[in-house]
Amino acid sequence: MNWVNAIVQGVLLGGLYALFACGLSLMFGVMRIISLAHGDLAVAAAYIVVALGPAPWSFVIVIPLFGVLGYLLQRSLIQASIDRGPLTTLLVTFGLSVVIANLLLEVFTADSHSFDTGAFASGSVEIVDGLSVGYLSIAVFVAAVAVLVGLQLFMSRSGTGRLIRAVADDPEAARLSGVGHRHVFGIAAAIAFATVALAGLAFGMYSSFAPSSGTSRLLFAFEAVVIGGLGSLWGTLLGGVVLGLSQAIGAQINLSYAVIAGHLVFLAVLALRPQGLTGAGAPRAWFSPLRRARRFLDVRRAVSALPRPLSSGGGPREGAARPSITAVTVVVVGVAGLACLPYVVFSGTTDTLVNLFILLTMASAWNLLAGYGGLVSVGQQAFVGLGAYFVLMLAQRGADPFAAIPLAVIGCGAVALVFSWLVFRLRGGYFAIATWVVADVCQLVISRFPALGGGTGASVPGLAGIDPALLGAMTYWAALAVAVLTVGGIFLALRTRLGLALTAIRDDETGARSLGVGVARTQRIVYVLAAFGCGAAGALLAVSQLNVEPTSAFAVQWTAQMIFVTVIGGLGSVEGPIVGTALYFVLQQALAGYGAWYLIILGLLATGVAIWAPRGLWGLVAHRRAASLT
Repeated sequence: MNWVNAIVQGVLLGGLYALFACGLSLMFGVMRIISLAHGDLAVAAAYIVVALGPAPWSFVIVIPLFGVLGYLLQRSLIQASIDRGPLTTLLVTFGLSVVIANLLLEVFTADSHSFDTGAFASGSVEIVDGLSVGYLSIAVFVAAVAVLVGLQLFMSRSGTGRLIRAVADDPEAARLSGVGHRHVFGIAAAIAFATVALAGLAFGMYSSFAPSSGTSRLLFAFEAVVIGGLGSLWGTLLGGVVLGLSQAIGAQINLSYAVIAGHLVFLAVLALRPQGLTGAGAPRAWFSPLRRARRFLDVRRAVSALPRPLSSGGGPREGAARPSITAVTVVVVGVAGLACLPYVVFSGTTDTLVNLFILLTMASAWNLLAGYGGLVSVGQQAFVGLGAYFVLMLAQRGADPFAAIPLAVIGCGAVALVFSWLVFRLRGGYFAIATWVVADVCQLVISRFPALGGGTGASVPGLAGIDPALLGAMTYWAALAVAVLTVGGIFLALRTRLGLALTAIRDDETGARSLGVGVARTQRIVYVLAAFGCGAAGALLAVSQLNVEPTSAFAVQWTAQMIFVTVIGGLGSVEGPIVGTALYFVLQQALAGYGAWYLIILGLLATGVAIWAPRGLWGLVAHRRAASLT
C-alpha cells in the first residue's frame, strides 16, 4: 500500500508542476520566449500574500495584480527585448530573476514562510484502508486541470484566443494585416502571469518557500514542458504527472532521491524522445518565410563582407586587424607588472585580485559561448563545480593541487563533450534551462559520495604544509596565468576560421547553415572551450579556498556573475569581460556592507544595458574611438 500511496501522491503532485508549467508553455507558444524569471515570479506572488496576510481577499487580489503586471512588463521590458532578439530576451529575464530573488532576500530575509490554511492543508479523505488523499492535493490537481481546460477553450473558441494563435503562427503576416501584435502579446503575457501567480499561491499552501525557491520551480516547470511535449497544453499536464511520479517513486526508495529521480527521467526523455511523450514535435520556427528569406540575405551579405582566409591552411585573414607592437608591448609589460605584485602589496590585495582573475576567466569563457557562439547557458556552474571537485579528487590521490589544475580542465572538457549530446537537442531558452538542469544533477550526484565530503564538502589536501605567504603568491600567479591564457587564447582563436564561423552563426544560425557552415560542430567546439575556462576557474577556487563544498561550488550565482559582467562590459568583444569584471569589483567593494544590493544593482544595470546598449560599455567606447582589438 505504501507504493500505491506514493503513486497517487506523485500523480497529484504532477498537477502542481503542470500548473507551474502552463504559463511557461503559453509564453513560448505565443511569443517564442522562455522566461527565466518564471519561478521567481511565482515565489514573489506567494510573498505578496505573506505581506498582505494569508486571507482569502489577498488571494483574490494577487492573481489579477499579476495579470496587470504581466501586460505592463510585456509591453515594456519584454517587448523591447523581443525586438532585440531571443538572446536579449534570455538575458533580460535572467536579470529579472536575479533581481527578484535578491529583493525578496533583502525584504523578507532568508527565512522560510508558508501559508497557514488550517485543516484544509492537513485534512484528507480516506479512499481505502491505508490510502488517504489530502484535500489540498486534490484541489491543486483539479485547479491545474481546470486552468488547462480553460486555456484550451479560450485559445480555440474565443475571438481573442484565435487572434493570439494567428499572431503566434505568423507575427509578420499579422502585422501586415494591421493586427496590434504587441497588444496581443500583452494579453498572452497577462494570462501567463496570472497562471504563474496561481501556481505560486498553490505552492505556498503546499509547502514552505524561501527567496531562493524560484530556481527549483523553474526547473520543474521546464522539465514538465519538455517531458510532455513542446507546444502541447495537455502534454504539459502529462509531463507534470510523469515528473511528479518520478519524484514520488524516488522518494519512496530514498527520500534524498526525489529530485534527482525527476531530473534523470527528464534527461532520459531528452536523450530518447526529445520531442516529448505526446510527440508534438519540434516547436514551429518563429520566423515567417518572408522574414527567413530576408534574414538569409542579410547574413549572406554580412558573411560575404567578412575577411576570408588567404588559403585553406588556416593562415591569417586578409584585412584582419593585427595588434600593433605598441599594444603587445603594453600587454606584456602589464602582465609582468601584475606578476610582481605579491612582492610589493599585502596578501589581502592579491586575494582580491585572485577572485578578479577567476571571474574574468569565467566571464571570458561565457562570452565566447554566448557572445560569439550564440549559446546562452545558465548552467556553466556545472563546470565550475566539476573543476573544483576534479582538483579535490586528484589531490586526495596524492597529486599536487596546482599540478592538478590542467588535468581538471581536460576533465571538464571531456564531460562537456558528453553533456553536449544531451543539451544540444534543444535550442534557445530550452537549451539554457537544460544546462541548468544538468548542473543541478551534477551537484546532487557529487553530494552522494562520502569520499568527497557528501553534502558538507571536504578540504583540499596537500596545501596545509605550505607557508601561507608562499601559498597566496602561488595561487595568485596561477590565477593570473589562467586568466592571461584564457583571454589570449580566445583572442587568437577568434582570428582563425573558427572566429569567422562563429560570426556567421551568431548573426543567423539558419543562414549560416545554409551557407555551408558546420553549425553543430562549431558550437560543440565552443561549448567545450567554454567548459575549459569555467573548469579552470573552478579548479582555482578549490585551491584558493582550500576546500570544496557542493552548494557553493555549483551555485548558479557563478553563472549570474558571468552573465552580468559580460553583458555590462560588452557581449561579443574580448575587452567586454575585462571592463565588466573591473566594474563588478568596484560595485562589490563599494556596496560590501549592503548585503545583496550589489547583485540587485548589477541585475538592473545588465537588464538596461542588454536592451538599450546591447554592445555594452566597451562597445560604446569602441564605437566612438574605434579602439576595439577585435
